[in-house]
Amino acid sequence: MCRLFSRFSLTPQGIEDPLKEGKFSLLHLSTNDPKRRQSDGWGIGWIAQGMPRVMKSAGAIYHERSRVRRMAQMIFSPTLVGHIRRASNPLGLPKKALIGLPKCQPFTHGPWLFCHNGTLSIPLEVKAELGAWKKFVKSNNDSEVLFYWLLKTFVHSQAGTPAARLRQSMKRLDQLWRRRRAAHPNLKFPMHGLNWVLTNGKECYAFCYVNPQGFRQGGALGHKKQPYFALQWRATSDCIDIASEAWDSDARWTSLGHSTLLVAVRHKKVLRFKKYRI
Repeated sequence: MCRLFSRFSLTPQGIEDPLKEGKFSLLHLSTNDPKRRQSDGWGIGWIAQGMPRVMKSAGAIYHERSRVRRMAQMIFSPTLVGHIRRASNPLGLPKKALIGLPKCQPFTHGPWLFCHNGTLSIPLEVKAELGAWKKFVKSNNDSEVLFYWLLKTFVHSQAGTPAARLRQSMKRLDQLWRRRRAAHPNLKFPMHGLNWVLTNGKECYAFCYVNPQGFRQGGALGHKKQPYFALQWRATSDCIDIASEAWDSDARWTSLGHSTLLVAVRHKKVLRFKKYRI
């Protein structure tokens, strides 16, 4: 399962701590557990002049430390996301088919930046339901399919509030799963983690969802007492941080919780946020 972070703030922020300096930064987490190395790509996304920018690599982040240092020195933005990849394989593809720059995150479309950790277990079925959005999917990556599913059913939904839109999106995903379940006798759920961050620089959404049974047993890569599938977050006076694992020891970090949507928006010179149970 991948690791991610997001910073959404009132003023430009750097990425040194979440990317490479923090005790459980992405760079450190990439090799913290030798049995679960994050070796299948990495990337950083940010918003500049109202549009997303991305720098990413199909290589392992721990083999590209000089590039990590250069990026940490040059990227500052009020909106930042980062991702390291341990490729999921719901389609049972050969390893070489899973690796490559188009499969690496963050993904972008228009003004939107997106990162996901987990597995969408029925990507072909979901892709078939994308309609006009299907043409934008460039790879066989289940996370990319999830991104366009959310653009269609969440971002561009007319269901009202963010919570209402996401509930409708998840309901439609469940309905699709029920229709197609017989074709997947070995699966109990249509996903194994839908932890994601979606932002356009004006608003930021973070969602933590594992399955109807909640978090399974098993520690995270760095924080062994934290469930592996949780998301962590903290709020300061001018910044919302979200991460698979808190990168420092600040006591304000807390679990986002299973089936919880965090919505943050900038309003003039104030950062507002709210949590919803989905």
